[in-house]
Amino acid sequence: MKNKLALGKRELNTAQVTLRFRLIRTAISLLLGLAVAFLLILWVSDNPMRDMSNLLVGPLSNTHRIAVLVNMFVPLLFTGTAVSLMFSAGQINLAAEGAFFSGAVVGTCVALIPGIPFVLHFLLCALAAAISGAFFTGIPALMNAKFKVMTVVSSLMINYVALFAGLYIILNIVRDPTAGFEASYKFQKSAQLPVLIPGTTIHVGLIIGFLMVFLGWFIQYKTGFGYQYRTIGKNPRFAKFSGIPVASTLVAVQMLGGAIAGIGGATEVLSLYDRFSYGGLTNHGWDGIMMAVLARNNPKYIPLAALFLAYIRTSADVLNRTSQVPTEVVNIVQAVIIIFIAAERFLYGWEHRSIVKLSEQRLEAQNEQLQEQ
Repeated sequence: MKNKLALGKRELNTAQVTLRFRLIRTAISLLLGLAVAFLLILWVSDNPMRDMSNLLVGPLSNTHRIAVLVNMFVPLLFTGTAVSLMFSAGQINLAAEGAFFSGAVVGTCVALIPGIPFVLHFLLCALAAAISGAFFTGIPALMNAKFKVMTVVSSLMINYVALFAGLYIILNIVRDPTAGFEASYKFQKSAQLPVLIPGTTIHVGLIIGFLMVFLGWFIQYKTGFGYQYRTIGKNPRFAKFSGIPVASTLVAVQMLGGAIAGIGGATEVLSLYDRFSYGGLTNHGWDGIMMAVLARNNPKYIPLAALFLAYIRTSADVLNRTSQVPTEVVNIVQAVIIIFIAAERFLYGWEHRSIVKLSEQRLEAQNEQLQEQ
């Protein structure tokens, strides 16, 4: 019995060591990124201390910039959660980009229908967007399940189907010829999301985004379905011999991810705009891939990853408006930080030695207990 307890303690502490090194890896990555930023700013800026200060605290300097930060943050919650679910199942499905765009298009079409009550109208928009998003991530999933088509290739191509199909609808079916530019008719007021904080552009979509993150986390770690697709992602052969319906589970989780991304697209356009005016893909799906990598496919950490990306991009905007530092400097910093955080082998030797040392200490303690008996 004591041996089992000792083993349990060792496993728990090993997990704690792994978590500690993930935090250390993140902290060192941030410091390296800031060091690179300081060197680049020192090179190109005529006032490096001011510009470095704007990089660090610029997004928090007034309410407008905070609102911009939050509005950049919201869509990343949706696509980050969507991609995390699909990647946890071992599926490199890149169609969250097309799902987000199609959700915005389909949500727009429903938002133009008059006579629907206020809350119900957005719910119908979100439902239609979810179905559209699930459709575009489900096609590559079905092609892989039925015909063994590589998901990474088919999902990449399906994004362009979503793009051009959506643009056809916007430019030929719901285009407003009086707008003066290529855009849809204006949304019905009943379909638009209200402002969450008066005097700012922070909207109710923030709450919906957190609900999607919670839903993704709950499904992934608190349901049998989540256990099934995580098992498939780790060992599909074991999952198959365990009786898990591999093909249908993989299709279902990818459609679920697409549905969340589609809701994100509808939430974005119905909260910040009064009509659809995108001329191309928004890159929120690609950002979702970065979110999933930074969060290790765990929806619980998506808000932190999204906050980091939104913050550094808001900093780039601040620098672009207040100094001669180009936005490419911040893009370089972003890339450096993400590369080191995502690097599985970064600090691996130190982490491995710590785990081995901990195991040896536990083994010695266990032997001492046995000798005392």
